[in-house]
Amino acid sequence: MANKLARQNQTDSSATKLLWIDAMCINQDDNTEKSIQVQSIQSIYYKAQCVLIWINSPGTSGDERRRQEETTTTIRKFSQYHKAGVNTTEIVQSLDGSADKDSNLTFQVTHSKQAGHWPHLVKFFDQDWWRRVWVRQEIATSRRASVLYGESTVDWEDVATLSHWLIVFTTDLDAKTLQWGGAHQSGAYSGEDLQYFRNTLQNGGNLDFQTILIHARSCEATNPLDRVFAILGMVQNHIEMPIDYHMSVAEVAKQTFQRLAVLNGGLDALIFSQNPARKEGIPSWAANIYSSFSVRPSRLKGRDESLYRASVDGPVSYSFLADSSTLSISVAMFDSIRWISKSFQPNMNRVDLDHAMRFLRAQAFGWMGARSDSEKYEQLLRTLTRDQNIQGLRLMSGAGDCPNWGRFFRFEHEDVGAATEFQYLSKALKPFQASADDAEIKAWLRLFSESISNRRMVMTKGRKLGLVPTEAEEQDVLCTLASVDVPLLLRKIDVNTYILIGEAFIHGAMDGEVLTSDIGFEELNIHLL
Repeated sequence: MANKLARQNQTDSSATKLLWIDAMCINQDDNTEKSIQVQSIQSIYYKAQCVLIWINSPGTSGDERRRQEETTTTIRKFSQYHKAGVNTTEIVQSLDGSADKDSNLTFQVTHSKQAGHWPHLVKFFDQDWWRRVWVRQEIATSRRASVLYGESTVDWEDVATLSHWLIVFTTDLDAKTLQWGGAHQSGAYSGEDLQYFRNTLQNGGNLDFQTILIHARSCEATNPLDRVFAILGMVQNHIEMPIDYHMSVAEVAKQTFQRLAVLNGGLDALIFSQNPARKEGIPSWAANIYSSFSVRPSRLKGRDESLYRASVDGPVSYSFLADSSTLSISVAMFDSIRWISKSFQPNMNRVDLDHAMRFLRAQAFGWMGARSDSEKYEQLLRTLTRDQNIQGLRLMSGAGDCPNWGRFFRFEHEDVGAATEFQYLSKALKPFQASADDAEIKAWLRLFSESISNRRMVMTKGRKLGLVPTEAEEQDVLCTLASVDVPLLLRKIDVNTYILIGEAFIHGAMDGEVLTSDIGFEELNIHLL
């Protein structure tokens, strides 16, 4: 492939053009050479006239090559129509293959009337390239980029335009991806993030180290160290950290967290650790660069405004002990787990969600006893949504806006499933508007599924309801920590020594109530391993 590209370039110009391929130009088996060369990659991508993004190999059959060409044609035409201001409904109909025969949109490709262009687009966005960590830097730092899909080419800006449009205007993108054979989350999500990184750098902005690190955490990497080293070129002017492939995974993870603590002025990076098993010798508090997230964190960007205020803002007392594996911190212990449910798997279907709702409602109602219907449902539904609505905002609260949680509940309706429950919730939140449509209910169900996936519902000794990581156990303790906006779950393993299980959602402890409660809390200096 490289030789073919080089020959083509030479015929296009009298001057010889150089082609640099990282997999070939860097000895991947020599850690010393990699450590040196990786530091130059940002400069190489930036100085290149064009970065060629090789999505996959050319098809071996005529049908496969034709499909790849049709896909790039679709992307190019879509971008043209979208930039020209063509009505979104018309574009949707064209992509679905249901456009009127008199439509002005002519995607000149072969497709079935049932599937439209979706099988082609899903396959394009399902390629391994979208999930690789090293592609982040080649897109973000390049001045111009072209995508090679087989033997066909399309400009990166056209791909980015389609990625953005699919996320904003296709409410069932995940469903369509599964329907037409996608094995992974659509690469359009990565395309949107990559274009954000690219635009930020091209406009002279700075990328936040924690934000990029969180993004890289879910990427694929042959070497876990790449989840850090591959992104330093995007932020290296703002953070000093050695690139050394002789270092262990645990050492890089600890150094990464230490840099985050300094940059952030606190320990909010603890909510992204998610490593109670301490894999690869990585402390439970350090940046887990070994595996991807098991649950969606309460924040997905490093310094985004948080929905919660479980603790006070201000300086946090911490230090790293001489062994470099122990973090000494001051916390406010306020509760512990009394009862814990089973764990729930991700990507549950409607039947599974119905079973989950019935089970969790029965458990919560039985525990809450004689409380009013309104109190029961408010505590249950705020917990099962982590107190969020489908727009990602906090559910309404306050005397003037608070919904009548018990309005639709005159008895404990054991047979009502998740969809009906969220129809009731939607009506309670919007009493004077039309009932929720199917798209809105699907959005609530996605939120419910995401909230309980790889989590367990708990009841605490302080009679609070909450959601905690699947690794949680009875007797694990809850605490708050200055500058960390959610409660943390810890497990005691020795005198004054704990490991971090992860962040928790505890109804009645997300807005600083613990620190002003009559029940009180216990301030402790502890060691976190």
